[in-house]
Amino acid sequence: MNGRILLDTNILVYIYDPFDSTKQERAIAIVDRLIQTNRAVISTQVMGEFFMATTRAKRQLLSPSEAIARIRNYMSACSVVDVTRLITLEAIRGVEAHNFGFWDAQIWATARLNQISEVYSEDFNIGAIIEGVQFTNPLTN
Repeated sequence: MNGRILLDTNILVYIYDPFDSTKQERAIAIVDRLIQTNRAVISTQVMGEFFMATTRAKRQLLSPSEAIARIRNYMSACSVVDVTRLITLEAIRGVEAHNFGFWDAQIWATARLNQISEVYSEDFNIGAIIEGVQFTNPLTN
């Protein structure tokens, strides 16, 4: 694999969430470092989830126009991976073989099929390596 890191939605959302300032500071530092070293990867799925998570009515972190501006910035600063038919089929296999929920399976499949060795997230079995993809929570000590 190539040292690139696929960022899950929650890592990006923490950048804009003042509720937990420690996680916010860590998320900012982590994403900045990955972008500066050209190791940050996002998917089109993550960008859609980011928009929804940051603009939801109950706990709006960004206005829709602010979220769109951030998405444009991320899409120019990070490598972007499109969700394809093969990723969808691999995600379905991940649901069957590894008991992932579908959206998490799609994150895993995106990393696996694009030879991305690590996913930064809070949503997986942290430390697990599944078919060559390691899951890391970079927000913990």
